[in-house]
Amino acid sequence: MAGKDSELEKGLHAIVDTFHKYTKGPPGAKVLDHAAFQKLLSNELSHQLKEAQSTEAGKDLLKKLDTDKNQLISFEEYWELVTLICQAIERYNYSK
Repeated sequence: MAGKDSELEKGLHAIVDTFHKYTKGPPGAKVLDHAAFQKLLSNELSHQLKEAQSTEAGKDLLKKLDTDKNQLISFEEYWELVTLICQAIERYNYSK
């Protein structure tokens, strides 16, 4: 389908692009370490995750998302964060 991307498609690309903007590692194995994850939270999600601005809250969130306990956030683990934020947005903005 040729033409401009829809708003949803642009949003999906923004989610993926944002992850890769902060990742480290070789292609295909990109991950966020704690510093990169904290930077992503501060720079990209400061309005959605106000409490995560503190380093301690960021560490707690990393521990919660880090399902394989390697101290790194993979794209799949990052996607869990995106899911949680989308669910919160839906509850707050559309469940009234």
